[in-house]
Amino acid sequence: MNKFAVDLYSAICEKAFVEGQPLPAADVLAEKYNTNVDHVRNGIGDLIYEGVLERSPESRNEVRVKRPYPWHLVTGNHSFTNEAKKRGQKPGNRILTFERRSGWPQVINRLQLQENDDVFVLERLLLADDEKVGLEFSYMPAKFYEGVTREMFEGGGSTFKVMQQKFGLIPDKGVDEISVATLEQREASLLERDPGVPVLIRFRITLSPKGIPIKGSRAIYLFNPGYRLSL
Repeated sequence: MNKFAVDLYSAICEKAFVEGQPLPAADVLAEKYNTNVDHVRNGIGDLIYEGVLERSPESRNEVRVKRPYPWHLVTGNHSFTNEAKKRGQKPGNRILTFERRSGWPQVINRLQLQENDDVFVLERLLLADDEKVGLEFSYMPAKFYEGVTREMFEGGGSTFKVMQQKFGLIPDKGVDEISVATLEQREASLLERDPGVPVLIRFRITLSPKGIPIKGSRAIYLFNPGYRLSL
């Protein structure tokens, strides 16, 4: 990073700039830090790549101090509940919607369903120590979950616990699809973020010991992907 980036980062750490608020224009910063506009632009680029600054979803010319995610890094977790507990936090959730729906192509294909199969859809707001960290949509094939009710998931418990205790469905492994997207208006409102903010999307298929898909879930996470490996 150039000297301007280092100086600006120090100022950000000292709370000279407010999180979520736009920075002054490049020429104003250049005058303030006694440098030229090119150094300012390059330094801003460095700090964007470092995760300190971000461009506004509304205007690429507007740069602001990035609001930190509640969880900066998520690793290869098996469940949101276990991830929160690993961090010494209390996991929780708030049910937003629960309904029985006819399957649609993406879910039918991933869960290996027939065209006339129904799916129970559970949408939850994910919480860690009561702070909003994501959204999760669970897709449960009705043929495996007959009699399931919204009340079974009340109280912030794990869906895996319900699967095993109420329906005898044993999760053996998960297959994940990872992608990056930006928040749409509804989800941004629920998570109290701006539309257009980047988020991690994880679609997981949970398999039984026999390799049968018994649940799907699509999670929208306010944190960055990460992994560990031995060298």
